[in-house]
Amino acid sequence: LSSTMSSTPSSTIVEYHTLQRAFFSSTKSRSIEWRKDQLRKIVSFCTECNTVIADALTKDLGKTAFEGEVTEIEVTKLEALEAIECLDSWSATEYVPAPGALMPSFCEMRKEPRGVTLVIGPFNYPFSTGFGPAVSALAAGNTCIIKPSEMCPATDKVLRECIPKYFKPEVLAVVSGAIPETTKLMELEWDMIFFTGSERVGKIIAGAAAKTLSPVILELGGKSPLIISKEMPELQAMANRIIWGKTINAGQTCVAPDYVLVQEDNIEAVLEAFKISLESMFGRTNEQIKNSTFSRNVSVEHTKRLLSMIDDAKSHGGKVIAGGSEYGDAEAKYFPPTIIYNPGPKSKVLTEEIFGCILPIIPYKTNGDAIRYVNSMRGTPLALYVFTRIREHFDFFMDAIPSGGAVHNDVLLHFACSTIPFGGMGTSGYGKGHGKHGFDSFTHTRGVLSKPCKEIFEFGGIRYPPYDRYGGFSGPLFKFLVAKLPNIPVMHSTALYYGAYALGCFGTMYFVYTYSGAEPREDAKSSVNGLTKFIGELFVDLGKWIGGDALARSMARQAAQTCRAE
Repeated sequence: LSSTMSSTPSSTIVEYHTLQRAFFSSTKSRSIEWRKDQLRKIVSFCTECNTVIADALTKDLGKTAFEGEVTEIEVTKLEALEAIECLDSWSATEYVPAPGALMPSFCEMRKEPRGVTLVIGPFNYPFSTGFGPAVSALAAGNTCIIKPSEMCPATDKVLRECIPKYFKPEVLAVVSGAIPETTKLMELEWDMIFFTGSERVGKIIAGAAAKTLSPVILELGGKSPLIISKEMPELQAMANRIIWGKTINAGQTCVAPDYVLVQEDNIEAVLEAFKISLESMFGRTNEQIKNSTFSRNVSVEHTKRLLSMIDDAKSHGGKVIAGGSEYGDAEAKYFPPTIIYNPGPKSKVLTEEIFGCILPIIPYKTNGDAIRYVNSMRGTPLALYVFTRIREHFDFFMDAIPSGGAVHNDVLLHFACSTIPFGGMGTSGYGKGHGKHGFDSFTHTRGVLSKPCKEIFEFGGIRYPPYDRYGGFSGPLFKFLVAKLPNIPVMHSTALYYGAYALGCFGTMYFVYTYSGAEPREDAKSSVNGLTKFIGELFVDLGKWIGGDALARSMARQAAQTCRAE
């Protein structure tokens, strides 16, 4: 496969959208077995095209085959396998309690597909960030169009040429191109758009989606802080985890730690441990690092931007501890892992999202100082990382610093945990992905209430106007029931029928015996007369439901005699 970018014509984009709209309308995608078949095709694609996909990732981002398989192919495959295993339970209708005043009624939440969906992927993980959401979309019974990043032409070509071997375009299709093609896609109506990328482009996508009222999930980025407390855990294990999380994919990870706050007593030890970790993973010299498994940046322009950020940080007082701009090679898209100590607060590495392998280290005195520093940054971070031996300190930081997700004593791993939701907050995005949370995002939960239409369940018609019937009793009773009756637990419809009948009988007898023990006051006679009539009508209804008109008349007579309203 060559890495030549080929744009999808506008007419083809519209054709894909029309085909998928027609297919979804056929309701074939609602079948659970159909959905599992599509997910099995994704598993087959990941397995059979493993080498081709890994080679494309190497061409686009300099990833080794191992890193490409672990961080992109296998995670997608595992997500599809999990969806196959759990789909029956994820998609099952959920039965929930109903308000007591509505008895007998039956409430349920149906998990239904949304329709035709669009996934717009970024360049940093061009395979998994496209197919991960597509797994959720297909599992939920939708159709999907994937728009990969134009900055990764080799991966785009693999998807464009291989996907038709597994999927018909009315189910899953790939649209190639850049801004014009994305603009054309955003002119169409979608039942869900899943965008992963920068805040700047996210605003454009959200604005375009608003014109067609298409719902959107935004997975953005931001400056994710990492805090090392005075009571830090085991030093070298901590350093290895942090350096691994920062250097994977050459730092081009939305949840990579963007800067590190270190309690000032630990600065020297932490800096030395970081250097040891870098040397053990990639080598001591720049030549060793360049020839190691360290990945490359996506473009020459991106590399030049990182090089200029280091020069800017040094001009703002930052001290390079490892790496540096002098070792970079923009034309080779190589930028060495760089640690810089205490750059000024107005430096670009502290005011812009880095999205590369630069790690600023900032000292702080107290936990309160660290909190104020993080919260002074613009926006809400996508992730928060805290390294401390004391759980209460972690909880203290969690309570004080908002973020999309958080990890205690590690980095990045929450992204790979499908049992917890992944997503941003505020400027780092909105909506959730991965596992069941991704399935739920691509699912419309339809609330449904069913109620048997029988005269017995009119309860004397007290919910209908006028509300002064039965001597002024109907309105107050209706209001009382709405306010005081508890929710009715989920039960079989027959059980609820008899439960409602029993409740009606017990409620009626309560009022009967309440008013049967003494002569009512003069000012209460009209209300009691109204109650008598209401109870009589209720027994008529109950009698009709149970035994016909003869029993109804008998029950009504008994009710009237027992009340002794006169």
